[in-house]
Amino acid sequence: MAQHDYVRHTLDCLEEAQAALRLAQRKGQIAPEDEDQLSRRLEGITERIAQVQDMH
Repeated sequence: MAQHDYVRHTLDCLEEAQAALRLAQRKGQIAPEDEDQLSRRLEGITERIAQVQDMH
């Protein structure tokens, strides 16, 4: 699998994680003190992946 495929797969997984986080937030399944941390972690991953994409 080419490196581009790994990046694409990682992006797909990230999109699924973001959707799952939004759903869990709507259903009240995430403790309020955890929401900010989870959102920041996903945003950080998103930024790093965008940087990798920009390099290719």
